[in-house]
Amino acid sequence: MEEDVMGCEPGLVYFEDGSYSGGPVDISVGADDDSKYYITPTFKFEQCLVKGYHKRIRIVHTIEFINGGSEIQIMRVAVYEEEWASPTCVDDMSDMDFDLKPFSQRKRTKPSELTGSWKVFEISATPIYGEETKAEEEGSNAAPYVYLCTETLKKRSSPDSANYFGEEERLDMQDMTVLWLPGGVTCYVDINKDGILCIGVGWYSDEGINLVMERDYGLDGKLKDVRWKSEMKRRWSNPPNV
Repeated sequence: MEEDVMGCEPGLVYFEDGSYSGGPVDISVGADDDSKYYITPTFKFEQCLVKGYHKRIRIVHTIEFINGGSEIQIMRVAVYEEEWASPTCVDDMSDMDFDLKPFSQRKRTKPSELTGSWKVFEISATPIYGEETKAEEEGSNAAPYVYLCTETLKKRSSPDSANYFGEEERLDMQDMTVLWLPGGVTCYVDINKDGILCIGVGWYSDEGINLVMERDYGLDGKLKDVRWKSEMKRRWSNPPNV
């Protein structure tokens, strides 16, 4: 099992509700070195989402970068669910009921449940690189982060839907492969047309709330952006006219 002990390492970004995203700041990309044919860089990316300040999931991607990063292969995806009950030194006297149903037997989110209009609150963390910043160094020499908060309305459609939303929105879940896991968990590793690598996870609940964590890397292999999102589904009796 993955150790839940993480220091203030470069690339580890925390958000105010306890969610976090961890992984390398710099991925080795570029020309393939034949002298190191036996070395294939493999990295772990751990993303954590928190629900209700007492329950959380941790999703760990293990990804192999082949031929200087021109090819990627997902080696493993691990999901851990954890729930806080009480301090270890205090007996739990509450009547809290735990969901002991095996994770593999829980409900999977359907693509149709993620379609429609969503009110999205987003916090992004962008690293600022300087000439004296070394991505591999820890402590005060690591790149600082600039945080930005936005609130938008997002319209998402599935590949099977008609021309309900604009063309750019219909591509939302069509150009990437989504792994639909039990417990409302979704995972995806996608490279867009600009060459940006996005490693994302989501956690959907029946209340119509979808929590998302995304981690972007640029063409140079450096961490570009980390985004935490809270998406709330807007419900209408009749679809709005667009």
